[in-house]
Amino acid sequence: MKPFIRNGLLITLGATIAGAAISLAATQALPTNGEFPVHWGPTGAPDRWTDRTGAIRYLWTMPAITLGVGLLLAAVPSIDPRKGNIEKGRRGYVAIWLAVMVLLTCIHGGVALQMIRTGEAAEGSGQMVRWVIAGASIMFIIVGNYLPKTRSSFFFGIRTPWTLSSDTAWEKTHRLAGPLFMIAGALGLVGAFIFNGILLAVQLTGWAGLAAIISVIYSYFAWRNASDREHGTNLTV
Repeated sequence: MKPFIRNGLLITLGATIAGAAISLAATQALPTNGEFPVHWGPTGAPDRWTDRTGAIRYLWTMPAITLGVGLLLAAVPSIDPRKGNIEKGRRGYVAIWLAVMVLLTCIHGGVALQMIRTGEAAEGSGQMVRWVIAGASIMFIIVGNYLPKTRSSFFFGIRTPWTLSSDTAWEKTHRLAGPLFMIAGALGLVGAFIFNGILLAVQLTGWAGLAAIISVIYSYFAWRNASDREHGTNLTV
């Protein structure tokens, strides 16, 4: 087993154990009667409910999902046609792996908290959406920091016809995209604690979408001026 895969699996194990601890604590704290929210709309108001048995089932499904996603990430390097590039950019890959685990754990914690605090959830406090936005923002910051260190891959990064056909275009595009996504994540994290309602839900999507659009457009111009746009150069990041 490659060392970076082992590291990713250790991260997955830690996130799964944390999720199991969250589920155990939430199961013990759930009231014996009543309905519990399991889905929230963009304004933060719950729009789907279940009984205690369903809530417990939902809580324990989430660490299983975390484990499944981690195992999938462990398998990707062996099925990507450019798996050698994933190994060369392994630091970025593990960082993305870590970011995904952080996001899933944040979502899990938010769901558990809202199930316990059913009164606040019923009022549509927006706390669940804040958890998701904050977790996603942290993920964008981590991913953005490591994007410039990634290599051409069919599964991760800014995958356009131009970046996939030119290592130079890939490298230049990700050097720009990294800071853009870090800025988007930072703005989204601040917004998670100052916005409310629908604006809370859409502000991070807007920042990330803008970063992605700029990166995609730039990738074309980077490719136009790349000497390897027809055959690739196997650049080292």
